[in-house]
Amino acid sequence: MSNTALLIVDMQKNCKEETSCKASFEKAVEYINEISQYFRRKKHPVIIIQDVEAGGSETDGFKCVDELIVSDSDFFVQKSFSNAFWETELDTILQREGVDCVVISGFAAEYCVLFTYNGAIERGYNVFLLQNGIAGFSDDEIKRIQLLRSVVSYEAIEYFLKES
Repeated sequence: MSNTALLIVDMQKNCKEETSCKASFEKAVEYINEISQYFRRKKHPVIIIQDVEAGGSETDGFKCVDELIVSDSDFFVQKSFSNAFWETELDTILQREGVDCVVISGFAAEYCVLFTYNGAIERGYNVFLLQNGIAGFSDDEIKRIQLLRSVVSYEAIEYFLKES
């Protein structure tokens, strides 16, 4: 893992309200917080991606869930489509930061996380899902998506990033 960025997709108040899988959403936030703090300490980019469909940027539902740790050093990207690369500045930010690998976390596994994963592959990035850092509408779908994609654990990320 050379220059790696963490993408945090749609961990917004309206998204948490929409899912019936509140326990997995809250567990995902815990894992995301742990790994995002590690990324920040190691000076790797953390990118918070917010879906404008969760409400206009001025609404409470658009905001990140209170439990999510964010930093002034994070990049913020607003998206209108499920793929966070589509018609956003995400790819430009990653290229400017010299990123060639992304770890994707967030909500919803079945939609925005999966489409962003595919968008990253299409653009030539090495891509991983954060183990236990994915939330969705169905716990079974979350498991199935992680079984069929490259997944990386917190411990593996720590190992690879400590070298950089």
